[in-house]
Amino acid sequence: MTDTASSQLPMALRARGWTAAMAGTIGLVFGPSTILLFLFGSFVAPLEQAFGWSRPAIFFAATIVSLMIMAVSPIQGFLIDRYGTRPIVLVSTVTFAAGLAAMSLMGGDIRFYYLMYGLLPILAIGLWPVSYLRVVSTWFDRRLGLAIGIVNGGIGLGAALLPILVAYMVANGGLSSAFLGLAAIVACITLPLNAWLLHEAPRTDQGRSRSANALTLAELRPVLKDRNFLLLAGAFLLLGFVNTGLVTNQISLLIDGGATPAHAAVVQSVFGVAVLVGRFLTGVLLDYLAAKKIMSLVCAGGAIACGLYAAGATGGMAFVCAILIGAIYGAEFDVLSYVVKRLFGLAIFGRVYGVIFSVFQLGAALGATLLPLSRAHFGGYGPGLIAYAVALLLSAALFLCLAPTTTTKLEDVKMSR
Repeated sequence: MTDTASSQLPMALRARGWTAAMAGTIGLVFGPSTILLFLFGSFVAPLEQAFGWSRPAIFFAATIVSLMIMAVSPIQGFLIDRYGTRPIVLVSTVTFAAGLAAMSLMGGDIRFYYLMYGLLPILAIGLWPVSYLRVVSTWFDRRLGLAIGIVNGGIGLGAALLPILVAYMVANGGLSSAFLGLAAIVACITLPLNAWLLHEAPRTDQGRSRSANALTLAELRPVLKDRNFLLLAGAFLLLGFVNTGLVTNQISLLIDGGATPAHAAVVQSVFGVAVLVGRFLTGVLLDYLAAKKIMSLVCAGGAIACGLYAAGATGGMAFVCAILIGAIYGAEFDVLSYVVKRLFGLAIFGRVYGVIFSVFQLGAALGATLLPLSRAHFGGYGPGLIAYAVALLLSAALFLCLAPTTTTKLEDVKMSR
């Protein structure tokens, strides 16, 4: 449903698009993207102290998470395109909360730790960002960028606030208390809000919708061979290679470079704020500027940040690096959501997004342990950071090769009829 069509609806119904966006924002604050990825670094030191596990052993769980997300993302896309978003999200909210509660039973057996980090992405299958982004995409067209920015801002908000909350829970109750607290938040905040506010826009032309779905589903295989799809997949493979490694290692990188844990936590919080601002700002800019230019610019900035970290950036310069890296996180999935709808249409939005997100996680699995390995084998993070910088520059080049995103292929087909 476009903004033009929705403007003819009663005010209460029009407002549901924005309330659905708000539900998506809160859902991502306490969703698996934040808890399993952005919070991962917050658990490294407590796990090391509690069980004596090595850092490479702890960080292997991040690789497991990336591999599992890679597997479940296309399935998530199929499920929400086939059955609708709402039922998948509600069931996943319950199972994800249960999985987090089960983490409180973790003892010193690292096999249980790996098992749970393998199961949690499955239990949260409906809570990865594409579900919420598909909902808002049914409500908005002209203001799509702004709506996407508001929803994706939830990950930045979570990245800014949850490390502080988790640090408090760990300090006052231990690891078990932290996981139980997160489970309670998901069950008591995310679930009621999703049940109350998360609804897709009503369809005004069911027959036309079915025809469009039949057309685009038949064309799904050629879409996967499309030049723009391949460029997007390549760019996000490289982004995944870099981003998970940076977000999970940033605190360790700073502390090893001489920063105090308190200073490193502040830098991480600034990073989270940069993600939050970047998500909203990117969403606004997407309605006015070319998506590919926005993304190539932030990739170049991230490459500069990696170079500065490799050179030993500390003090105030660490905040500059955190902001530049946060800008990548702030832009990447706003851009992906916007470009997928514009280039491939809404009917196969979940599947196209899910496949590219899966490719992103393949890159994450390949790059997640690069920095710890660089530290172990070369005595520092520099070589790994330089590899990240090169990957970001290549990603920027691929984005610049994308076609303009002024209209969707699905819309072009309809107009030709």
